[in-house]
Amino acid sequence: MADSTNSLAIATLIIYLILIQPVLYCLWKHSKRGFLGYFLLNSFCLLRIIGSAVVIHADATHTTNKNTLLINSIGLSPLLLACAGVLHEARRARNPKLASRLESFLVIQYHLLVSASLALIIVGVVNLESGKTATPASTVLKAGAAVLALSWILLFLWTIMSMGSFQRDINAPAYADGSKLLYGVVVALPFMALRLAYGVTSLMLELDHSSSTFLTSVPIKVILSVVPEIFVTIALVGVGIMTRNINRVVAGGYKRAGVGEGFQMGAQREQGLASKGRMTERVNER
Repeated sequence: MADSTNSLAIATLIIYLILIQPVLYCLWKHSKRGFLGYFLLNSFCLLRIIGSAVVIHADATHTTNKNTLLINSIGLSPLLLACAGVLHEARRARNPKLASRLESFLVIQYHLLVSASLALIIVGVVNLESGKTATPASTVLKAGAAVLALSWILLFLWTIMSMGSFQRDINAPAYADGSKLLYGVVVALPFMALRLAYGVTSLMLELDHSSSTFLTSVPIKVILSVVPEIFVTIALVGVGIMTRNINRVVAGGYKRAGVGEGFQMGAQREQGLASKGRMTERVNER
């Protein structure tokens, strides 16, 4: 079993060392517009690289590492936030007329919700690793898992709502690229659900049945955890590469329309000054 776990860690390390390269490329190409999504996806890849390295080191030195459960438990949060970040970029691209303040508020609230679940899970896992299996520690861990499940449900509903006709503008310069990003999130969500189910089940079994074969089975971990995470990463990277020129498309669209992106407020200010000028002319004529 130890050999299988070490082999899986080596394979995971190699895979994410490869995947982090296109993730960094997407982060560079999407820049500020896609920062939330691809920065957090990069963070997830780093977590998996660190977690695999820790397992390999523990096997090489024949020591038992207590941080493996913690690293594996917190990995799902940045993956959820990465999907939310890509969805946010997709919504802005598909409909530039969205209320930016409301959209930013919703994104911040979602990040706070996922961060709260992460904090609860960290506290619960630390108490669990310290041998504190009392009711308060169990309650904290269950609460963190429940909030994490709620986060996925909200992301699913947010994605479905984003596909509605009232949430799109087919004349937007980057509508096609935004749709590709949205479909990437749609593809990732079922795999996220599978990974979430495995994560929540593992946490609950750690509380009540820590000797369960479900926790130690490498094939189960590969099917329900490792593979879904890789598919989610590949889906987001794939649409990220496909839409690598989204910033240029948006800028080009605004240029053709005679409006520089980021200068809408200036245009409104000029319109206001023009209106005041016309009013002054009318007063002078009178």
